[in-house]
Amino acid sequence: MIRLELSAGIGRITLARPEKRNAFDGTMLAAIGKAIGDWGDDPACRVIILGADGQMFCAGADIGWMAEQAMDGPEANRAGARALGAVFHAIANSRKPVVGRIQGAARGGGVGLAAACDICVASTAASFALTEVRLGLVPAVISPFVVERLGPSQARALFMTGDAIDGAEAYRLGLAHHLVAPADLDAKVDQIVQSLLAGGPEALLACKQLVADVAFRQPAEVLEKTVEAIARRRESAEAQEGMGAFLERRPAAWIPQAK
Repeated sequence: MIRLELSAGIGRITLARPEKRNAFDGTMLAAIGKAIGDWGDDPACRVIILGADGQMFCAGADIGWMAEQAMDGPEANRAGARALGAVFHAIANSRKPVVGRIQGAARGGGVGLAAACDICVASTAASFALTEVRLGLVPAVISPFVVERLGPSQARALFMTGDAIDGAEAYRLGLAHHLVAPADLDAKVDQIVQSLLAGGPEALLACKQLVADVAFRQPAEVLEKTVEAIARRRESAEAQEGMGAFLERRPAAWIPQAK
C-alpha cells in the first residue's frame, strides 16, 4: 500500500494504491506513521518526501474503512479517529523536514496530508477539495493543519462548500508553497531537498520548534525564548562547524559531497 525508499539521505514515502485512488485505511496509516517515526530517529535520513503513484495524490480515507469504524462501537470508533489524527501530527512534528509532492487530486484527508508537510509542492495538474461535508462528515483531525495554512475564513468556506480548487488557487491561498508544471515537479522537489540538505540537521529541527514557539505571539512575549534559542544554537557543535566552514570557505560537514 505504500512504498518506502531511503537513499543518499532522502527517505521517500509513496502512496501506492492507485487502484483505490490512494485512499488510506488503518494499515496504510500505520505504515506511514511508522516510517515517519523510524526515519525521524535515523541519522541516515535527512529529508522525507511524501508522494504518490498514479494520477491522483490521495482520495482521503477509504470510505468502507470509515464506515466499518463507525459500526465498531464508540470506544473503537474514537480509537480509530485518534490513530488517524496521530499520523497527521507525526508528519507535522517529524524530526526531519517533510516535503509533499502533490502530482494530482487531493481530497479530504489527502488535503490533510499535504497541509501537514513542512513544504508542499503542487503540480498545476493538482486540485484540492475538503469533501467531508458532502458525506455528512467534518475534516476534524486535519483541521489544525489546514486552518494553519488557509486561515479561519478560507478554511471555513472550503470546509462548508466542499468545492474543489485548482493548484493555482491552492498556491494563492497558501496551501501549496510552490506551483510548477507537471514536467517540472520532480526537479522542483529535488531543488527544495538540496536546499534542506544544505542546512544543519539540528538547526532544521530547531527552526520548526521556533515557529511553534513564536507563532501568534507578541514579540515581547517571546523575547527570552528567542534569546535562549539563538544562544543555545551558537554554543552547539553544529553551529560551531557551520560558522567555521563559512569563515574557512569550505562546505559544512553535513552537506553531501558530489562523488
